Amino acid sequence: MDFKLSKRKSDRVVVLEIAGRITAGDALTALRQAIRDEVANGHDRILLNLKDVSYVDSSGLGELVMALGTVTQTICSSCGATVFKDEDGLWGHCPQCKGTERKAWGQLKLSNAGRQVTDLLQFTKLHTVFDVHESESDALKSFSN
Repeated sequence: MDFKLSKRKSDRVVVLEIAGRITAGDALTALRQAIRDEVANGHDRILLNLKDVSYVDSSGLGELVMALGTVTQTICSSCGATVFKDEDGLWGHCPQCKGTERKAWGQLKLSNAGRQVTDLLQFTKLHTVFDVHESESDALKSFSN
């Protein structure tokens, strides 16, 4: 099955329904651009519905990790500027407002992962990194207000 991606909204959550194989090539480009577009549009709650995904290769897994980092980037709690650790791995003051409080910008969750995707996430221990839900309805309920 060819890669397909469709988008819809459910309240404040953008649901990206993915079908086919998430593998190197056009599929990754489309997924990456869809995530970037949603972040650029200020959508900070994204659900990837993987119900019809038949296969994810290592490149696809890497893209899911990149998507998680893009959506959950660390920002200053005071002004919203993106902040980074210094060369010693420590958080300094926000370069914009000098604040010290941090938070994640958004939330990215996965739902309806099939057997191959679930096995891959477990084998790589990434099931401890991603917020994975058995159904779309469970995932939608889990987004905080």
